[in-house]
Amino acid sequence: MSKPRVVTEFVGSTLRATFVCSGATVSPIYAALYDKSEALVSSVAATSSGDGHYYADLALPNSPQWMVNKWSGVINANTYVRFALVQVQAVEVD
Repeated sequence: MSKPRVVTEFVGSTLRATFVCSGATVSPIYAALYDKSEALVSSVAATSSGDGHYYADLALPNSPQWMVNKWSGVINANTYVRFALVQVQAVEVD
């Protein structure tokens, strides 16, 4: 089994989530951000960069926590879902 994908960002910043599906058009496609209680925090339609590359900008909360980034899209009438863990860290300078 493969390790889960983990993205690390800082509190109050914007996560630019990316999705690559070369050779296929995904439509519709959206990215969502969920907190540890599985409550939806943010959801946006993704933007195509061309050639099967998509991105979505998601605002992160102002407190450290673990979150889940969920991508959902339709490829040739089939629903495709992908997850990533998002670690939102406090900004600290020692």
